[in-house]
Formats: sequence, C-alpha cells, structure tokens
Amino acid sequence: MTVAKSNSTTVLQHIEAGLNVLNQLCIGFVTIWICWNCLRTGLSGIRLHVWLVSFGFVFLMAEAMMCFYDGNWLTLRYTRKRKTAIHVVLQILGGGMGVAGCLVQLIRDNWSISVTTHSRLGFAAFVLCLISLLSGLSAVLARSLSKICSPLGNKTFHVLLSMGAFVTAMLAQFYGYTQTGIFKGQGEDFVILMQVATLVSMVLTCIAPLKSLYQKALSFAS
Repeated sequence: MTVAKSNSTTVLQHIEAGLNVLNQLCIGFVTIWICWNCLRTGLSGIRLHVWLVSFGFVFLMAEAMMCFYDGNWLTLRYTRKRKTAIHVVLQILGGGMGVAGCLVQLIRDNWSISVTTHSRLGFAAFVLCLISLLSGLSAVLARSLSKICSPLGNKTFHVLLSMGAFVTAMLAQFYGYTQTGIFKGQGEDFVILMQVATLVSMVLTCIAPLKSLYQKALSFAS
C-alpha cells in the first residue's frame, strides 16, 4: 500500500515537473518575442505599454506566483525564507511594471477607457494589481497583524486576489494580440500561437495558487 502510494506520488511529481517545463517554455517564448519586437523598434507609443505589461505580468508575476510551487525546479531547493524574499521582489517588480504600463496607456488615452475587451480587462487588472500589492504587504506582515485578522485568512485573501489579478491581466494580454494593432503583419497563425501560449501559461501558472488555496482550505477545516 505504501509502495503504491509512493509510486503514484512520484508519477504526479514527474507530471508536475513536466508541466512546469512546458509553462516556462510558454512564458519564455511570449516574453522573449515581445521584448525583442518592442525593443528593436523602440519603446515609443504603445510599444512601451506592451513591453511593460508583458514583461511585468507574463514573466515576473507568473514567476512570483510559482515561487512556492513544489513542481517548480527553479526554486525547489530554496528555503521557505528565500522563496518568500524572491516572491516579494518579483511581485513588486512585476506588479510595478504592470501598473506603470497601464498608467502609460491611460495617460496616452487621456484617462479614457476604450470599449474593447482588452482595454476593459487591462483596467481591471490595473486596479486588482494595485490592491494585490497592498494585500501582499499585509500578508508579509501577517503575524504582526494577527490581532486584527487571522494570518491564514490574510494570506488566503492575498493568494485569491493575486490569482484574480494575474488571470485578468493574461486575458487582457490574450485580447491585446488582436485588438491593439501592434501585431499586424505577423500573420494570423503566429498570433494564434501567441494566444495559445499565453492561455497555456495562464492555466499552468494557476496550478500553484490553486494548490495553495486547497492546502489553506484544509487548514481552515481542521
């Protein structure tokens, strides 16, 4: 019985490791292509917005969310304290770049939001990311704030909010490929490939916070 359970756990760990590799490839493909495309033509106009939000949300925020994930071979051998430090730095940098990218575009559009799905989701991600950064501060100070709210509840709220901000940002990214006009001339098949890679990355990155929420739910129930 114990051997069978151990074998099933090993298989699951291998599957998670394989999915993490696939996720890193998708993140790398989207991030590298967008960075190369924006930097080679100059960060002017909408390209600055695209570079900031893509690098901030698709790369940095995704990596921040996976810091504590057991299937992430990049941080697997780090201590909990070091993972926390990496998570905080990546979250601040990623969230900061994402927020800055949204602000750049809002200023360019005279603080008006267009009716496109991309714009609306982008603004929602902007607001959620700001709240998420604040909730992250409270999560770091969870023990100090234990008299005000439960540390477990505090961290659970932060995970939920961060995942919501990330999913919203990735969906905005998905629609941005076709609604911003910046990817015209790349070919319809290539745009579809970018969209698929973005969605795959979004789904696989969310495995980490979903597992965290499941473990927290068990703690609430016990």
